[in-house]
Amino acid sequence: MSQIQRPRYGDIFAGHDDGEAMADQAKILWEEYKSDLSERGLWNRARARTTDRLVRLTTEYLHYQPIAVSQGPVARSADGNQFANMIWSQVKNMADQIAKLEKSLTLTPESVGAKAEAPKKPGEKTAADEFLTAH
Repeated sequence: MSQIQRPRYGDIFAGHDDGEAMADQAKILWEEYKSDLSERGLWNRARARTTDRLVRLTTEYLHYQPIAVSQGPVARSADGNQFANMIWSQVKNMADQIAKLEKSLTLTPESVGAKAEAPKKPGEKTAADEFLTAH
């Protein structure tokens, strides 16, 4: 398979006020995702295209999420009326889309096999419990 090139994030985010910082963030995300997928033998052209969408969306999310949090979900107009903060709504939508893309790329903890420790049954002792109890 020929080399899959990283998208030109400098050009992609060039028109944004914080374009250079966003491009730097996107490059880091691309390399992290690519490395993870490559190590698990999952890197291919289709996943590279999906990874690009994930990187772009995550970069935008990381830029706008702090703004949304500082402004809150409800804004006020000059005459005192309340209305939904569109940035807040968009950040929520971006988070939902990011989760879907991560799942499709098998980047979620469930998909990579990370499992939460099963809760112990009442009365069941673990190795730690036995070590920590007085003898």
